[in-house]
Amino acid sequence: MIPARIREWLWTFFLLWAGIGLLAVTFRLTPAWAATLPLPQGLTHFITLCLKYGDFISMLLAATHVYFSAVDRLGLRRARISAAAILLSSALLETVGTLSGIPFGSYQYTDAFGPRVGGTLPLAIPLAWFAVVAGANLSLSQYWLGGSRAPIAIATGAFAMLFDFLMEPFAYAIRGYWHWSENMVPPQNFFSWFIFSALLAWVTPIYAKPARVADPRPAITLGIMISLFLAARISHGI
Repeated sequence: MIPARIREWLWTFFLLWAGIGLLAVTFRLTPAWAATLPLPQGLTHFITLCLKYGDFISMLLAATHVYFSAVDRLGLRRARISAAAILLSSALLETVGTLSGIPFGSYQYTDAFGPRVGGTLPLAIPLAWFAVVAGANLSLSQYWLGGSRAPIAIATGAFAMLFDFLMEPFAYAIRGYWHWSENMVPPQNFFSWFIFSALLAWVTPIYAKPARVADPRPAITLGIMISLFLAARISHGI
């Protein structure tokens, strides 16, 4: 397991990276903008890469910190099983979705969301599923619904649906990470997020009793991601 000191450094880096990302989306800073800066070529290239892959790095860091919290709450074995189940199930679900249009609707991913698995699925997508499902489940079981498993799974699904509702305009209309058929998000997409997120929260061992010492990082991580979506939508008038 990663030493606590390195985890703390990664958490600080995540907060700083998220703050920079928030400024970037608020002021609509793009790689094209970076190319116009009167800076040395090497520095301009670095800024361009940060802007191009910033969202992928943010998603990777978000999923990493949710995983750290899962290890603390569940133990290493259960955290690994939960992470593997959510990552693999969501990757399979999204791959089927892009090929068949079921269950989310007809959509296609672009090359804009970082590296892709097998040339088809962006790696950030299963990471997002894990961050949302595991992060919401850990937060809900700690702070609001520290009771039975079923209400937490349902609440996790409801949160995931809301998360996707806030994310969609940012992801497809602003960033162009995927394209929807007829340029509109079908309602079945949001219902599918609810159903499968609740199901994943129910069948994986991510559920845990409240920790004696509360860990706010999963909730903070999800709050940062939502703030990014809202800032971008306000900046672009969507």
